[in-house]
Amino acid sequence: MRSEVRDVVVVGGGPAGSTFAAIVQKYAPETRVLLLEKAHHPRYHVGESTIPVINGVFRDLELFETLYDGRFVRKMGVTFVWGADRTPWDADYLEIETLGAAQGEGQTINVVGQDFSELMRSEMRRDIPLTAINVRRAEFDHLLLEQARHFGAEVREGVTVRSIRATGAGHRIEWRDETGAEGAIDAGFVLDASGQSALMTRGERQYDEGLANFAVNGYLRGADWKILFKGRKDASTVFIATVPQGWIWYIPVDEDLISVGAVTNTAHFKERLAEVDLETFFWEMVDACPEIGPLIADATLADDVLPDGKRVAAHRDWSSWARSPVGPGWAAAGDAAIFIDPVLSSGVTLAVQSGHRAAYTWLTARERPGQRDALWSAYADYIRGEAGSYLQLARYYYGNNRATESWWWQAQRLVNCAGKLDLSDRAAFTMATAGFFPNPRAISLEIMAPLLRGLTGAEADLFNIYHDDGVGELDGLRGKRIEVRTPFRLALRAEADPKARAGRLVTHHDLVANDFAFAHRYAAAPCRIAPALAPVVDAIPQHATVDSLLDAAPGLLPPGFADADDIRRGALAVLRNAAKKGFIALRAADEAAA
Repeated sequence: MRSEVRDVVVVGGGPAGSTFAAIVQKYAPETRVLLLEKAHHPRYHVGESTIPVINGVFRDLELFETLYDGRFVRKMGVTFVWGADRTPWDADYLEIETLGAAQGEGQTINVVGQDFSELMRSEMRRDIPLTAINVRRAEFDHLLLEQARHFGAEVREGVTVRSIRATGAGHRIEWRDETGAEGAIDAGFVLDASGQSALMTRGERQYDEGLANFAVNGYLRGADWKILFKGRKDASTVFIATVPQGWIWYIPVDEDLISVGAVTNTAHFKERLAEVDLETFFWEMVDACPEIGPLIADATLADDVLPDGKRVAAHRDWSSWARSPVGPGWAAAGDAAIFIDPVLSSGVTLAVQSGHRAAYTWLTARERPGQRDALWSAYADYIRGEAGSYLQLARYYYGNNRATESWWWQAQRLVNCAGKLDLSDRAAFTMATAGFFPNPRAISLEIMAPLLRGLTGAEADLFNIYHDDGVGELDGLRGKRIEVRTPFRLALRAEADPKARAGRLVTHHDLVANDFAFAHRYAAAPCRIAPALAPVVDAIPQHATVDSLLDAAPGLLPPGFADADDIRRGALAVLRNAAKKGFIALRAADEAAA
């Protein structure tokens, strides 16, 4: 058996693994990175739609100009027909040119973009608003894999990883290639990017019983586009519509190629497949959508996109996540870390983002060995926070399919919890679909400013959005009761700051919830807390009132560490931040619990 040694082994050459390998080699070219991929690229994969926040990673990969050179359809947003009201509406901050009753069924909708250029710095201006792309995954994934090669990663295709086991110095990876050759590689670090095979977290995953679905998809030729941008066939929006047994997507990925999928619950899928074949089931679901019926009257299913000449395929869409996406000498990224239902088109974006963050974490931890465990814990919190936000929204989405008003209310709770943005129901939903949970996230200003301008009609006051949350000033917290809603801790947080050294993370300490049910609060109300205040954070659950904690706080820190009044003021700031994040509730003595 052939035996080798590498610094890093990446298992899987999809978007997560390729992004990780490329970024590590870009910023640490001396590192011996080996990527093992069982297939040969280009190879098919479902999931064609990205989200604009991914563009920063594309630039770091030095692929932005390539991906936006016209080879892929630009994605301007998402157009929904959801629930009983069949009137299309957009979550993309574009204006629909004409939207009458006659256009509701089977007609192409034309949209014209709002001019956001005045809100952007001159170097950021574009002829159309900042967008995402709808990609042909075989081509897209191949581009990412080749970029890893370009930066110096060693890539082997047609290689299956048979086992991964821990050793004293890292891990031993045993493999077999398609010729029958076998070997073993000793590596100090392993990135599991094996998709839903989840080699490092198999048997250690949690599943959302409410999101146990199946998707059946195919590709249509001869179909008309549902959404045009300024009448052109180079940009569109993802079209999503509910049907009686689920929902369908309708995504142009080329001028004459539409990705069409139908998502339904597992029970209905199994029941129908006992009576009809998969292609019949596909047409049953698609034909139930009146908004696209006339558009596909002359369409045919392509037999040269899916593997082996198939015309339709089925995929298990059961949302699941690793209990921990990290361990000694390894981390998981992409679907191997967490998989979320495709209703929000988050899959490929989360894969690329997680691969990118894992690479930055590895590069930073290599230079700060004393913080290695804390940095990887911060990576795990980041993954749970990003994915938890989409999961939270997807749960509400499905749970309120036939109760639209209830859904709007939940969207307001997610997005407008601070009560400081005067948003309509649909505007709140729009922000949520863009990934702004539960306060706007720290995304680039060129996305934030026009988004908020379009929703509120005024310049965005970013400071108040982040900090003026209605909790009140510090001195106003005295005399209140403390109700702990979830366990939380003071932990290292790491962020990719464009102003920092390329390829490295900047760190600070913030409050992080332990319970995955609160993971979507990870990005809420970001704050910086001195690590020395950790004993105060740990003591909060032991005190029923603010005054009790303030009395105890000076004794929680070493004698002479700081003036007692300063320590109390620090404790008040911690309480305020915990309340901003929703980890605790601060109530008047006579106020009933919520």
